[in-house]
Amino acid sequence: MSRIFTPELFLVIAAILWGGTFVVIKLALDSVPPFLFLAVRFWLAGIITLLLYRKTLFSKENRRWDYILPAFFVACSALLGYAFQTIGLVYTTATQSGFMTGAYVIFVPLLQIVIERKLPSLRTWVAVLIVVIGLFLISQNGKSYEEITKTVGFGYGDGLTLIGAFFFAIYIILIDIFSKKIPTQILVSFEILLIAIVSTTLFPVESIFLNQQISIQFDLKFWIGILYTSIFATIFTTQIQARYQKAVPPARAGLLYSLEPVFSFFLAYLVLGERLEMVGAVGSGLTLFGIVFSEMGKWNKREE
Repeated sequence: MSRIFTPELFLVIAAILWGGTFVVIKLALDSVPPFLFLAVRFWLAGIITLLLYRKTLFSKENRRWDYILPAFFVACSALLGYAFQTIGLVYTTATQSGFMTGAYVIFVPLLQIVIERKLPSLRTWVAVLIVVIGLFLISQNGKSYEEITKTVGFGYGDGLTLIGAFFFAIYIILIDIFSKKIPTQILVSFEILLIAIVSTTLFPVESIFLNQQISIQFDLKFWIGILYTSIFATIFTTQIQARYQKAVPPARAGLLYSLEPVFSFFLAYLVLGERLEMVGAVGSGLTLFGIVFSEMGKWNKREE
């Protein structure tokens, strides 16, 4: 029984670690622009990864050209997700960013149909609906009933983050496909290093995307954000995804990852002072219920 739930447990740990990134990145972006933050974050993670996996990466049996293109697609989808999410955080709150990022819970089953020709179960679709309602309520935390009915609070930063969520959904699908074919160390290392290289090349033209003056301060907030996101939210989580997500259907994995905005919501309340109201609490409860509901199928019978 413990073997059955081990992959899901690790995916939940990854979601919790990602949830912390919304707060630390939001604080770090007060000191540096998005692409500079991404570049430093992924160069540090890349160097650590190369040191950890140097024997595997440079071994003769792993020098295969057929690994390059799939790993490139995985890395590109992750890069676009991180880029749009990080830039979006400049213009929106950590709570709202968490909700918009959580929209990949909708995109994953749709993309699974298109890319993998797999139809998620009815239970999964119902769970997705419950989770989406919960995430929406989290994003509306602190608003009155009248404000919620008049507007969904969708802005420029939310739109950028939603695009990022779409690319994260593609990333989840590609991880499901290629993590079964490519060694974990190679897939993780290529992904991290490519993001570092592209982020570095985009940093000089970053002001065009932001349409504002760029200021740089390598202060404590910046270094806390770099260390947390590089070690915990990059190295650990990419390892977890590449190693354990292959044992979990993509749509279910997306539901487990939707714990990310729930955790970011509570951290935003504790650290940034974003208010915790009844609407947000109900939304968190619904999100958790949706995830438990999706897992109940495994308790009753084998599913998917």
